[in-house]
Amino acid sequence: MTGDVTSVPLRATDRWTAALMQQGRVLLDTDWNLVVGGPARDARQLARDAIGPAGVPAGSTAFKVDFVGDTLTVRAGTMWIGGLLARNPTDLAYAAQPEIAALPASGLVNVHLDAFVEEVQAAEDPDGLLDPALAGVDTTTRTRVGWRVRATATTSTACTVPGPFAPVSTGRLDVSRTAAPVSADPCAPPDDPRSKLPDGLLRIEVLDAGTEKTARFAWSYVNGSDAVAAKVAGTAVTLAPSPAVTFAPGDLVEVSTLARRADRRNHGALFTVAAVAPSAGGDTVTLGAASPLAGDPPGTCLRRWDGQVVGAAGEVPLTLGGADVGIAFTAHPGSYQVGDWWGVRVRGSAADAVETLTDAPPDGVVHAVAPLAVVDLTNKTVLTDCRPAFPPLTGLRGGTCTVTAFPGDDLQAALDALPATGGELCLAAGTFRVATPLTVKGKQRVVITGVGPATVLAGEKHEAVLVATRCPDIEVTRLRVEAGLPPGTPPGEEHLLGALTFLGCDGVRVRDCEVWCPDSPGRAQSGIYAAPDPEGVRPGVVEVRGNRLEIGDQQAGVVVASATESTVVDNTVVLAAGKASTVVTRLVARELGRFVAGHLTVDPQATRGAAVELVDERTVRMDGPTPLRRLAADWAKATSARRLASAASLRQGLARFVAASAAEPHQAAVGSVSGRFLAAAVKDTRAVGQGIVVAGDRANLVRVEGNEVTGALQGVHVALRAAGGGRRVLGQVVISNNTVSCAVPFFWGRQRHAFHVGGFTSLTMVDNHARLQRTGDQTDGTVVDAVRIIGQLGAFLQLRGLDASGPFRAGVVLRDEGPTQRVSLRYVSDVLNPLGVGVRVEQGSFLLDRCVP
Repeated sequence: MTGDVTSVPLRATDRWTAALMQQGRVLLDTDWNLVVGGPARDARQLARDAIGPAGVPAGSTAFKVDFVGDTLTVRAGTMWIGGLLARNPTDLAYAAQPEIAALPASGLVNVHLDAFVEEVQAAEDPDGLLDPALAGVDTTTRTRVGWRVRATATTSTACTVPGPFAPVSTGRLDVSRTAAPVSADPCAPPDDPRSKLPDGLLRIEVLDAGTEKTARFAWSYVNGSDAVAAKVAGTAVTLAPSPAVTFAPGDLVEVSTLARRADRRNHGALFTVAAVAPSAGGDTVTLGAASPLAGDPPGTCLRRWDGQVVGAAGEVPLTLGGADVGIAFTAHPGSYQVGDWWGVRVRGSAADAVETLTDAPPDGVVHAVAPLAVVDLTNKTVLTDCRPAFPPLTGLRGGTCTVTAFPGDDLQAALDALPATGGELCLAAGTFRVATPLTVKGKQRVVITGVGPATVLAGEKHEAVLVATRCPDIEVTRLRVEAGLPPGTPPGEEHLLGALTFLGCDGVRVRDCEVWCPDSPGRAQSGIYAAPDPEGVRPGVVEVRGNRLEIGDQQAGVVVASATESTVVDNTVVLAAGKASTVVTRLVARELGRFVAGHLTVDPQATRGAAVELVDERTVRMDGPTPLRRLAADWAKATSARRLASAASLRQGLARFVAASAAEPHQAAVGSVSGRFLAAAVKDTRAVGQGIVVAGDRANLVRVEGNEVTGALQGVHVALRAAGGGRRVLGQVVISNNTVSCAVPFFWGRQRHAFHVGGFTSLTMVDNHARLQRTGDQTDGTVVDAVRIIGQLGAFLQLRGLDASGPFRAGVVLRDEGPTQRVSLRYVSDVLNPLGVGVRVEQGSFLLDRCVP
């Protein structure tokens, strides 16, 4: 506020709401302004509390950033920001804003809105505020919501406010009376400022930003209201006619524009008036130095100040007419923003009253900022619409959620707010950044729900995004969860934690979710994980239904350990999208090394394979295709006798040589043939480690039905093992209508199969499908079976309907390692494996029917 007022009507610390008139009393400008300012402040706070920091009505295009042709444009409409209603009457080209900084030529920019309360004097808008009938005499000043749309270069598509942003100066001022005015000189004129202070508002304003030691401050004993509309050309300033304000040589003046104040741009030192040429059509003022302003932007005027200073860490006298009138100010440590100001009531006509300020914050101007969009200037596209939206009151409906959370809220606090007896946490659409795993412990009947894939829980540097411990009856549904990648080598936290982890919980339900976990050099994490808690409390009933799991290289999809009942139905497990990496993981390199070393024969009596002469004059033989023999020859040439002697075995030495050559090809001592073989072998080895796993030491009922697993080394694995390593027996197992597509490198020696079932009491496998793709450009490799049923098998087994396609060795492998059953029904039928054996019985008695071949 730069109007001609006598005091600040309402400060942030004041509790006044209005002023009430009394009969026969004087009405001051402060009273009137309080009547206006009190309700306005309350309305602003109400809007801020109801709408939040910023927002547009749902479905509105107000302040939407768009391209019209190649022109960045802000759409018309209204937007609430910081409790203020910003109005944009018409679509506005970004560059059409007065004195706005030019956009970068290319790259990403964060477009945001800056809004504030803007007071406009007649000098800043004479056409709009001066009534022609008053012959240039002004009346009131006016306020409006000022706003600017700005663009800041960025490298992220996230909606953020460019920082650091301070809504108002953090620095504070002291203003005090240091001495009485100087006694009047009998020869001095009646209005000599040395003997009498003016009645009015002393304004101290920041002209140039900085600290208490570097900021430039200016002051005016008439609140900076002495201003006249002007046209500026270097040192020549042409003023509009003004019956109230005139300038004289020696005056300190500011060349002011509305945009400079809105943008908080530094002014620099005040100009000194060198000369004034009076004219009926408006005086001409000559400045002592040229102003850089060009083009006469809106609000251009010449404003008079009584003094200026750079730095006010020590006491600064607030001079008037060049004289010390006994008032001084001091700036406290902090930052000072351009345009922020402090007002001090001064009364010289009665009792020489001067208002005292102690550690006072600014009286204005508070700015509010909100993101609008992230824009790609190179491709002329808007990447992200960042405007928050709110529904109208008529669109609101009563909800049933116990707690509702929105992006940016404290999710852990939201979970903690759920009653111990149960409740529902509803998550709005948007991305929730989870820096540390969310935890819920011991609460029953808990439901965590989103609005579908639009609700994203994004973990950062941790495998688990949510960890529930000992929660009876907990459900997670209709959201997307993205796990992080923990730091370290090898990566991975203790245990095979999942993005969604349930420890010692009963009645677990995960439905209609999307779960993603990243690649990892080792088997470190899973998508959904249910297991005993650290104290050994085992899970009860677990149901995983209708989810989509996008799983990284070598990681697991669904893992259920030691649950009483496990139901895994209608889920899709796929390999997470990712670029083929040129870095070979240690796990892949070791597997390749073991495969190659498996073809090495160290028996001197052996005759099969090609002879390989070692440097210690021993002869070994290498079986297999030509590339493996070349690798063995390269190893023999590159390995010293000392290294051969230090190896635990020759096979181990060869395995390590191959693994190192594959992992670090730039350092490999191999020929071109071997190099091409290794490069082809490790190409396209990304695969899901395990799709669905039911394991642990108990499982009374297992249902795995209607799932699809794609791109996995192991599709479905159901088997128990006691804590000491011995095998346990499953209860009733039903595996039906699943489709598993395996992608197995030709050298893979670890477990590899579409389906594996360990010992059981009862097993029903019906209408399952298995497919196999071998990677690595070799046909001679490890064997892969479609179904492996091995262990202590119970009396009832029904396997009916298996379609196995691809180079499986066997459609079904059966091996009963338990005692002979006195009475049993073990029936296998309708098995098709065109490229291998239909059923391979290794041990036990089974009834086979229609198994091809």
